[in-house]
Amino acid sequence: MAAPIGINVDQYRTQAKELLSDARLSRPEAMTRFKEHYPERSTGTAFTRVKLADAQLVIARENGFASWPRFVEYLHFRNAVAALDAGDLPRLEALIDAHPSLLRYACRVGEWYEQGYFAGATLLWHIAGNPIRGPLPRNILAIARVLVDRHFTGEDARNTIGLLLTSKQASEAGVALPMIDLLTRSGARFDLDAPDALDAPLLNHAPDTAEALVHRGATPQLRHSAALGDVVAMRRMLGEPVDQTTLDDALVFACIRGQRDAAALLVARGANGGVLLTPGGQTPRTALHEAANRGYAEIVELLIAAGASALVVEPRWNGTAAGWAQAGGFTALAERLCELGQSGRQ
Repeated sequence: MAAPIGINVDQYRTQAKELLSDARLSRPEAMTRFKEHYPERSTGTAFTRVKLADAQLVIARENGFASWPRFVEYLHFRNAVAALDAGDLPRLEALIDAHPSLLRYACRVGEWYEQGYFAGATLLWHIAGNPIRGPLPRNILAIARVLVDRHFTGEDARNTIGLLLTSKQASEAGVALPMIDLLTRSGARFDLDAPDALDAPLLNHAPDTAEALVHRGATPQLRHSAALGDVVAMRRMLGEPVDQTTLDDALVFACIRGQRDAAALLVARGANGGVLLTPGGQTPRTALHEAANRGYAEIVELLIAAGASALVVEPRWNGTAAGWAQAGGFTALAERLCELGQSGRQ
């Protein structure tokens, strides 16, 4: 038998049996635990009549669950995630075979699962490595195939595709598109021809996925070519009339990806690095904010020299470019931007 991975559910069953025995003997610690977590069952002479189910409920409530079955389901889910992360496909399949509901389980307990974009994650979501919880197993495609074959819903697939498109790990491992293919062959929808198809990977540290989508047939807009540093394509696009917003938006994308040559070309064509924009639907920020936050000092100097103001304040955090540089850990750049703002070089 393979060594167990993760949490041993039997240990909690043993704890419940031990608690039951101690409660029937009216031992103080057991009585205190019952009174705290199961007060409706801990009055009078009730301790002599407690059952295993009562002790299990105490254990479940101590761990933040309303019932023993919900607690056990969560433990099985955590074990399944541990098997997935370890690349232990036989163990993962055995858990799913024994507990098919794991495929539908949406976790809302634990650091990753309580809030934000990963709240309520299913097992399928975990194939994307987004958020990064550890290295992706080498057999992640085989794991993805098992999960897709055994359980598929449109909503689950859409969420997983979104996670894959924005996954740094899946991008660098070159597995984002193969896994998206698995999902689309099962019925999920992904519009390669959408004008914003490349936005998500380029805004989320997944440029290799974006390039793979271009090779697959996605058509880059000016902002995408800027983010990819494809100056040749940019010159071709700029051969046609381009409105100011398109230029400015492309400059933000170039700054996000640290593409200095692309940024210089856009600035030369009149792009403004100091105007507030909402790239990919994000909250307003300037190209200067983005370059500063990522520590691209050369691009910052380029934008400042072209007239971008270091004093522009974005509305969400009320931060200047200097504040964003500091938040990114680039103290020297933050000081430089403060100096520029104080000297009136805007």
